Amino acid sequence: MVIQANRVEIKHFTEFKSEELFGATITRLLSCKKLPTVGFDRVKITKGATLKPHTHAASESFIYVLEGTAIVTLDEKNSCVKAGDTIYIPAGASHGFSTPDEAVVLLSVQSPPIYPELSLPDIHFGNPNGFVEMN
Repeated sequence: MVIQANRVEIKHFTEFKSEELFGATITRLLSCKKLPTVGFDRVKITKGATLKPHTHAASESFIYVLEGTAIVTLDEKNSCVKAGDTIYIPAGASHGFSTPDEAVVLLSVQSPPIYPELSLPDIHFGNPNGFVEMN
């Protein structure tokens, strides 16, 4: 149920559209019509997936781990992250994720948005697919 009054909006998560991008399920929680300089997404990466290291040329990101665990690769150094951890990624920093043990759910805040609605995403992989399945 969407509740609106004086441009204020309350919306349940299930009312947002999710899409598969680069092997993850992305739910855009903030439209560029609301706040054009900020991206706010829920990202779910399934167990056994790897997001190859990549960069965002212009976007800075702040990520909050909501559920699960992952290995994050930041400038070629691996670190384990779990629910409650935060990750700051400056523009141009190489980063990637893998989920060997369980799925991970992240909240991602970016400025400017990594995946804007009206232009191509600011995501640059050596491999154009980005995600590969682990066996």
